[in-house]
Amino acid sequence: MRLDTALTTTGRAVLFAHWPVPAAQLRPHLPDALALDTYDGEAWVSVLAFEVVEARPQALPAGLWPSASFGEVTLRTYVRHDDRPGVYFLSLDAGTRVGAAAMHSAMGMPCYAATTSVDIRRTTDRAHAGDGSRAGDGEGATVESVAFRSRRTQAGQPAAAFAVDYGPDGPADTVESGSLAEFCIERRRWFTDAGQPSPYLVGAGPGLRVGEIERAPWQVAPAMATLSENSLGRPLGLDLSGEPTVHYSPGFRSVVSTRR
Repeated sequence: MRLDTALTTTGRAVLFAHWPVPAAQLRPHLPDALALDTYDGEAWVSVLAFEVVEARPQALPAGLWPSASFGEVTLRTYVRHDDRPGVYFLSLDAGTRVGAAAMHSAMGMPCYAATTSVDIRRTTDRAHAGDGSRAGDGEGATVESVAFRSRRTQAGQPAAAFAVDYGPDGPADTVESGSLAEFCIERRRWFTDAGQPSPYLVGAGPGLRVGEIERAPWQVAPAMATLSENSLGRPLGLDLSGEPTVHYSPGFRSVVSTRR
């Protein structure tokens, strides 16, 4: 397999929300080459919502790429390929049309333009300095709460929206071995079906795309979350109306590469 491209991404104030879903609902959306991965006999889907503060080709220095922040919300499930675990992207909604088109054409991801807003409320109370919610953009600054909103605007695509208020509820640490958090969060390989119809003029080309994710281990905290709207699963016939298991991370920096 050869390296096609690589993107550097930095994100902050990450919500993980996980739901068990019947395998029969997910199987029709996966390529035949992938097997559903399960935890305690159940298939899972997760929503990741966060603010992107940097997204650029790895080959370009940060100063040579336009800087802009935007919200992103991802719907994914968990698979195995040649007995190796990974994530399979079902949809990505990003608050930048140019960025959404670039991720689709470069990596084949099902990425759609959306209107997004991310309101991060912070406190500088040093009593919370060890609670795992550090925002990373100010001495002593910690995240108190996040209001995240996303509504898909991609022409020709089914409506999908996600609205949630969330925040950390304890200290952050690496995930516990054997836990649901480890199953859903600590994965370093991703897949997507580049043969699905493209909402853009430039297609990614047919076939299963396989990629690697390079980053430090996630720092994850317990979370509080109140969902006011969630229709991300509706276009796929997935029922995500139940109460999710949630986690929070202050942020990440990763290099995502694609191979074929």
